[in-house]
Amino acid sequence: MRIRFAIIVLISSFSIFAENERGEWKEYGLKEVLGRLKFYAFAKIAQSVRTGASFDQELYVKETACEEDFPKLEGNFQCALLKTSTFEDKLAENSQPSTPSAASATNGLTPSKTIPSIPIKAKWYEGRTLAGKGVLSVPGKDGQSDLKLFYHTDGRLSHYSYEDKIVVFDWKGQELSTILTVKVDPKLRPLGGKEYFFP
Repeated sequence: MRIRFAIIVLISSFSIFAENERGEWKEYGLKEVLGRLKFYAFAKIAQSVRTGASFDQELYVKETACEEDFPKLEGNFQCALLKTSTFEDKLAENSQPSTPSAASATNGLTPSKTIPSIPIKAKWYEGRTLAGKGVLSVPGKDGQSDLKLFYHTDGRLSHYSYEDKIVVFDWKGQELSTILTVKVDPKLRPLGGKEYFFP
């Protein structure tokens, strides 16, 4: 009996530990989300989305699925979009990417037994923004809206917009600390949201 109880306690503890390792979402109403917006400098972020960018280059972005413990985000978000250093090299407007070889699949981003996908053709703005430097526009899939991604000057993703959501990233060094998803009205005023806390 004691052994069975010990096993149940051990399994329960492991489940709690695994859940904590995955992080968690916290849902916010309007009042609660307003309390978090100052921390993320949301007024500046909304203004950068409102201003947009004049895309003047084309590039190809590696399509890299996120790890299982990474939270599901709005739109066709890929973890290759977290840093500009994971983008493909910029290509001339009419050039085509070479098909990824099996050898290139072992770069740590794509499992070696998986055939790598053809990179996504995106648009890039190199100039300064309110968030930092660089804006990427990634086309949506299967009728989804495009993603507009804004980067810090060091290449880390600051935030992106998708339909009526703005998703904001808070970094501690090179690691993500929290992600805030804010639902907005057509004038980009907050209506509510949720925040993800990494373990």
